[in-house]
Amino acid sequence: MPAGVYYSVPYCAIFVLPILLMDVPAAEGFVCAYTNSTPNNTMIFEDLPSMFGYQLLKEGLQGYLILAKPDNACEPIAPPPSNTTTHDFIVLIRRYDCNFDIKVLQAQRAGYKAAIVHNVDSDQLLSMRSTNEEIRHQITIPSVFIGARASHFLASLFTYDKDAYIVLMPDFNFPLGYYLIPFTGVVGIVIIVMITVMIVKCVQYRRRIRMSRLSKEQLKKIPVQKFNKGDGYEVCAICLDEYEEGDRLRILPC
Repeated sequence: MPAGVYYSVPYCAIFVLPILLMDVPAAEGFVCAYTNSTPNNTMIFEDLPSMFGYQLLKEGLQGYLILAKPDNACEPIAPPPSNTTTHDFIVLIRRYDCNFDIKVLQAQRAGYKAAIVHNVDSDQLLSMRSTNEEIRHQITIPSVFIGARASHFLASLFTYDKDAYIVLMPDFNFPLGYYLIPFTGVVGIVIIVMITVMIVKCVQYRRRIRMSRLSKEQLKKIPVQKFNKGDGYEVCAICLDEYEEGDRLRILPC
């Protein structure tokens, strides 16, 4: 489905495993929007989590949507309503004029639990990154990026003053590639190490066998005689085979 396209469902039930690595490319998530009026209206919009701040938990984050004032959040913004302490608030911020991390930090300082940054005149989803390490370490709230069309519907239908609420949900797809590739790499290294050890052991074994054998010069010094019936030895002490007349025997010094 194209980025930013919305669709309606009777309810939103999406689960995800926690993202363990902060610097890997984020998987797409969803903004689930609901109205409490009758008949209730439900819509879902695609988003892309930022590469900084806390990641969403598998149960998601529910809150009431407030439009940022000023809308670009490049300076301190108005805080959420103070007449309630039982609800969390999420702020909707316009893109441009300053870096993403500054916008999200302003939202955090104002008291919002999460920030949604939306594109302008485009439904393309962008991966928000921090350009300042000091600001990055200060940000503790999650943030996501949505398209312009999704922001239009959220702002017109699902804000706090319209008796609506939203739920930020991570994607349910497990990022298998990010764990499978390192796993196969480790297995490959283990196999290479095992093969190397086996080769070294084999070479060492053959060297020991070669060193335990007599050289050609040493073999020539051992006396050799032909077997004649009546000699004191008629059977080989090693292979237990009987000697035949005329066999050449090497007499070992033992």
